Amino acid sequence: MLLAGGVLVIVILVVATYLLAIKPVYDDKALKETQVSDADLELTKLRRQLADLKVKSADAATYTAELKAKKTQLPDSYDIPNLLRQLQTSDTSVKVDNNAVGVTTPVTVAGSGIVVGVPITLTATGNADGLSKFVNRLQNTQSRAVLVSAVNLQVDGNETTLTTTLTAFCSKSDDDDCKVNEK
Repeated sequence: MLLAGGVLVIVILVVATYLLAIKPVYDDKALKETQVSDADLELTKLRRQLADLKVKSADAATYTAELKAKKTQLPDSYDIPNLLRQLQTSDTSVKVDNNAVGVTTPVTVAGSGIVVGVPITLTATGNADGLSKFVNRLQNTQSRAVLVSAVNLQVDGNETTLTTTLTAFCSKSDDDDCKVNEK
């Protein structure tokens, strides 16, 4: 009986040692292995992000050049007289007569506190090829950012008339006599 009691005490000591000393070590090891796996996964994600950022940073000079070019198309004031001179030059170069120009009240572009649009309506006459080139120059060639929003073409015999609605943009108004309508 003494022997059975001694074996029971030894079994209890082994189980207690396992539960109190060895099992927590294994649990801690398993936890650390999980943390290492998570850290490896995060490291892989970060390496991918770093590779993507390196690719993008290689294009930084291109993006900077594009930004500078776009900023030059967005002057700091309306400067309507200069814009009209540019349009007149464009008219002459594509052999189109600009008969009428209507400029309305500037409005702040929705979603932007610094970009202002000046709605303009142009009426021009000429042949279809010249008018097509004129619209293309308005949207793509000239140095000022404009958006052509409507084009109406009327043909009457030999005379073709084009009415264009566009918006010229600037980054802010320095003109005291131009009031901006909030839209």
